[in-house]
Amino acid sequence: MSPPAIGGAFPALDETASATPVPLALEDIAPAVAVPSAAEPAAGSDLLTGWPSPPMSPWRRGELATRLERCRLDFADGSSQAGMASRVEPSGTVDFLPEGERTAKVVPAATVRVVMLTRPLDLAAPPADTATLRRPYRLTFPAGEHLEGESAGALRRDEGLYLYPPAGEKAVARLFVPSAQIESFEWTDAPKAGLRLVPQDVVPPPAPPPADAPIATIPELLEALARHAASPIRKLGEVLLEAGIIDDKVLSVALSRQRKRKGTPLGEVLVDMGAVRPEQLKGVMAQKLGIPRVDARTFPADPEAQRLVPRVQCHRHLMVPLCLDGEGRLVVAMDNPLSAEAIEAIRFSCGRRAVPVLANATDIKAALGSRDLWAAHALIEPIATTAAAAPSPAADAIEFDLAGVTELTSRLALETPIETEDEPDTVRESDSTLVRLVNKIILDAVESGASDVHIEPGQGNRPTRIRMRRDGALADYTELPSKFRAALVSRVKIMANLDIAERRKPQDGKIDFSRFGPAAVELRVATIPVAGGHESVTLRVLAAARALPPDKLGLAPAVLARVRTLSERPHGLLLVVGPTGSGKTTTLHSLISGINTPERKIWTAEDPVEITQEGLSQVQVNARIGWTFADALRAFLRADPDVIMIGEMRDRETAETAVEASLTGHLVLSTLHTNSAPETVVRLLDLGLDPYQFGDALLGVLAQRLLRRVCARCSRKVDLGEEDVQRLAEEYAAGTDGPPPERIIAGWHERFATDGRLSAAKGRGCDACGGTGFRGRLGVHEFLEGTPALRERVHHRASAAAIAAQAREDGMRTLRQDGIEKVLMGLTSAEQVRAVCG
Repeated sequence: MSPPAIGGAFPALDETASATPVPLALEDIAPAVAVPSAAEPAAGSDLLTGWPSPPMSPWRRGELATRLERCRLDFADGSSQAGMASRVEPSGTVDFLPEGERTAKVVPAATVRVVMLTRPLDLAAPPADTATLRRPYRLTFPAGEHLEGESAGALRRDEGLYLYPPAGEKAVARLFVPSAQIESFEWTDAPKAGLRLVPQDVVPPPAPPPADAPIATIPELLEALARHAASPIRKLGEVLLEAGIIDDKVLSVALSRQRKRKGTPLGEVLVDMGAVRPEQLKGVMAQKLGIPRVDARTFPADPEAQRLVPRVQCHRHLMVPLCLDGEGRLVVAMDNPLSAEAIEAIRFSCGRRAVPVLANATDIKAALGSRDLWAAHALIEPIATTAAAAPSPAADAIEFDLAGVTELTSRLALETPIETEDEPDTVRESDSTLVRLVNKIILDAVESGASDVHIEPGQGNRPTRIRMRRDGALADYTELPSKFRAALVSRVKIMANLDIAERRKPQDGKIDFSRFGPAAVELRVATIPVAGGHESVTLRVLAAARALPPDKLGLAPAVLARVRTLSERPHGLLLVVGPTGSGKTTTLHSLISGINTPERKIWTAEDPVEITQEGLSQVQVNARIGWTFADALRAFLRADPDVIMIGEMRDRETAETAVEASLTGHLVLSTLHTNSAPETVVRLLDLGLDPYQFGDALLGVLAQRLLRRVCARCSRKVDLGEEDVQRLAEEYAAGTDGPPPERIIAGWHERFATDGRLSAAKGRGCDACGGTGFRGRLGVHEFLEGTPALRERVHHRASAAAIAAQAREDGMRTLRQDGIEKVLMGLTSAEQVRAVCG
C-alpha cells in the first residue's frame, strides 16, 4: 500500500483553523538522486516572511504579511507536534507555541526534520490545469526513511529545500526541510502525454537512454577528453532542443530566468522549473555534449591530483580530483560539470584550470567517504588560497563554505592595482569587498558553531592565517594574501570601536554584529602587537542568547539535584569555577533560569552580558570608567535584591563584598578561574577573606571542564580489554582514599557492562563531524559542598589536600572520575579525559 501523498487531500485551512495537517508518510526506500543546489540568494533566516514563491507563480500580494503561522513540526526522532510558529531559523531555533499550551518554547532546529506551515496561500497566476500543482516527489532522509507527496515545484537554497503541497486548485501550503536532513530528492512522475509542466503546454518526451559505460582508467579518460576538446562546441539549450526534451518556449523562459540568477547554469534553472529531470540532464551531457563519464567510486584516481584540492571543497561541490591532463589541468569528477562556481573554486585553491567530467552523486559521496581518498587528503589544509601549507592535525574539524570566501578574495585581488601586487598592506579597510569578506568570516564562525576566530599575520610577504576553534579544537579556515593584512585588522577595529592608529599596545573591545550583518550576535575582540609591527586579533563569539536548561548541562543526577537545591536557598555563596572557555557563564545562567520567578529580584553584573533572560536586571561593567564588579555589587545591595550574580570575583574587594552580601540575606552566585573545587577555597582564603565568614557563607563550589563529545551519528561501540579497564580503574583511584581498582571495576560491571563486558565509544568519522569522530562538547564536573565538616576545615585554614580529602569523604567525585564514567557511558574518549583532566 502506497503512503498518502501530501497535498493529495489537503484540508481547507485558514489562520484560525484548528484542523490537523495531513500526516507525513515515512518508509524505507533505496537511496535516490541528490538534489541539485540552486544558486539563488537565500531568502533570509526569518522563513515566515521570507519564504520564496513557488517556481510556477508568485504569491498574491500581502500573503506573507502574518508574523504567526499555524505550524506542524516533525522531529528527527519520529514524533510530531502541532502549534503556532513565529520564527524559523534553519541553523538556529524555531520559536514555537505547542497546541493547547500557553507558553512558547524554543526548539533547536537540529532536532527538526520537517517544518510545515498549513495556512493556504493563493497564487497570483495559478495554472489552468491543476495537474501542474501536483507533481509527485520522493525525499530521502539520512537515516533511510523517506517522505513522499505532491508539490507545486521545489526550490533548493543553502538553508534547505522548500516544497509547496497543493491546498485546492489555486493555493499551496509550505513545507521546509533543513539541508542537514536531506540525503536525496527526486521527482517520481514518469512523463505522460497531456501532463503540463512549467511553463504551460510543455510535454517532456521520455528520458534519453542511459549513457555509455563509464570510463575505467586514466589513459582512457585522457583520450576521451582529447576527443571532446576536438569536437565542435555546442550549447546545452541547443542540444536539449535537438533531443526534443524542451521546446523554444521553455528555453526562452529558462534563459530569461537565468539572466536574473546570474552565475546559475542553464541546466540547473531547467531542473528547478521542472522542465528537465536531473537524470535527463546528465544523459544529455554524457551523450550529446560528449562530456566523459566515470564511476567515482571505482576510478583509480591519482593521489597526487587528489592532494591539490582541499577536502572541504570536495565536500562542498561534490567532486573528486582524478588526474592531471597533458597540459597540467586538473581533471575532476563532478555531479554538475556545468558549475562555474566549483570550477572557479578549484582554480583559486590550487592555481590550475579544471576539466570537469561527469559522475553520479552517490558514487562521489562514496568516494569522499573512502579511506583511500582521505589518506590522500591527510596533508591538505582546508584553506582558500594555498595548497602548500603546513599540515594541521585538526584541519578537518570544521567544514566551511569557502566558495564565498574564495570569490570575495579573488574579487579583492582583482580590484588591487597590478603595480602594487607584490607590496603588502595595499588594501583599504573601507573597501566594500573587504567589508563583505570580514562579514563572511564572522558569519561562517557563527553558523559553524565556532567559539573563537584567530587572525594571525605572517612575516614579510607571507599570508595572513585565519583559524577557528570549534568544540575546543583549532582548525585552519583560510589564508589571505599579505596585502590584505593591515586593512583586515583595521576593519575589525572599526567594527569594535577601537583606535586603528594604535598598533603598539593591546586593545580590547566588542562588536555588535547586528549593526553590520544579518546575525544578531556579539563578539569580544582582543588585539595584541606581534613581531614585525603587525597585530594578531582574536574574536570570541559570545554564548547563545538563551539560557540552557539545567538538565542539559551534563551533571550527574545526584549533583544536579544537590546544586538545584542549594540554588534555591535564600542566602549563601555558590561558585562555578574552571579555566577560560569552560562554560562557567552558561552554567550560572542555567541555574538562575531555574529560580527566575516573579517573586525574586535578580541582579547580574557581567563583562560582557552574553546571555539574556526575561525577568533579570542585567548590568555590564566597564572598568575603563571605574564601573567594576565591586562597584556594581555595592550598588545592587541598595536595590533590594534577592539573588545577585557576579560575572567573576577578580579581587579581594569583590570577594569580600560578595561574602558580606551572602551573609546578610542574599543568594550570591559567581565564577572564579581555578583548576579544581578544593583549590578555589584555598585561593579565596589567600586573597584575605575571613575564614569564619567565608566558611559560613559557602554553599558549594562546582568545578567544570569541557571535553569533545563522540559524534552521535558515526559512533560505534568498542569493547575494552582487561588492560584498558585496569588502567582506567587505576586512574580513577589515583590520589584518593577510595576503594582499590578491583572493587571499582566490579562496580563498573554492575552499572555499565553489556553482556558482561565494559565498552567505550569511538567515532568512525563522517560528514557531520568533519571526519574527526567528535561533534559537540560535554561537561565534566566535581562538586564540593559546604558541609559542616568542610566548614570546620575552612575555619582552620586547612590545606588544599585536606579540603579535597574532606570533600571526597562528603561524596565529591573528581573531574577525572566524572570523565572516566562518561567514557564508560559512551559519551567521550579516554584520551579526551586524560588531555583535559590530567
